Amino acid sequence: MKNKNLLGGILATIASLMGIIGHIVLFLQWYHIGMGAESAEPGCEILLKYIHPLMADFGILGGVLFAVSAYGFFTKKNWAFFLSVVALVLALLGSWFINVPYMAADLPPIYFPLFWPYVLLYFLFLKAVGKISWSQTLLALFTGMAYIFCWMNGVSSTSRIITHGDPIFVLVQRLHWAAMLGWAVVTVGIVMKPKEWMRVVGLAAGVTELVVGIPLAVATAQQLGRFSLFALAPIACLILIMLLVWPNLWQRLTGASD
Repeated sequence: MKNKNLLGGILATIASLMGIIGHIVLFLQWYHIGMGAESAEPGCEILLKYIHPLMADFGILGGVLFAVSAYGFFTKKNWAFFLSVVALVLALLGSWFINVPYMAADLPPIYFPLFWPYVLLYFLFLKAVGKISWSQTLLALFTGMAYIFCWMNGVSSTSRIITHGDPIFVLVQRLHWAAMLGWAVVTVGIVMKPKEWMRVVGLAAGVTELVVGIPLAVATAQQLGRFSLFALAPIACLILIMLLVWPNLWQRLTGASD
């Protein structure tokens, strides 16, 4: 237990410094560059101007939560691991999403130097500190991906509402975020103490994204004449729904109780 708390405190301290310093430095260096870039995708300039600061907020807040969890680990508090899991959920979203509009504007994915170390920290926290099983670790990683993809669809729908005003984007915008929140709850729950009700929340989140995501993916693919990134969330949710409805698979993967 002593070694686990020491390792958790060290990892949380590293993650905190990454989140706070990394996001401040990258934002100050790249914010104006992103706003002035020629965008290859409709609406990306809106994401680079308005969503970039929000992602920095998430990243810095994640860093703050890591700092508090480091204190918790060093003082042997039971809540330290839970707080680090919540910080990871924020940190992974904050360091991933903004890379997409940057790459669409022919700019480098500037937050990957934060994102990939956070993925490594995810495995270190869950396996070395939390002693979470591989099945739970990988399932939570997959539900976390669905959480990020649903967020992407919600934000991208917002930018399309501003640039195009198509009714389909107005119709589905908010439900992407409802699905995102559902997957966020499931992701944290799988790691901490999986229960049957979390499977139900996951099913509701997944079906919601299928209902609003599939028409959006089809419509945008027709507009762009190629595969649409709006399809990532429905694809991930369809796979997860199949896993969640497979008889007894949820219990075998997570060890969940009713």
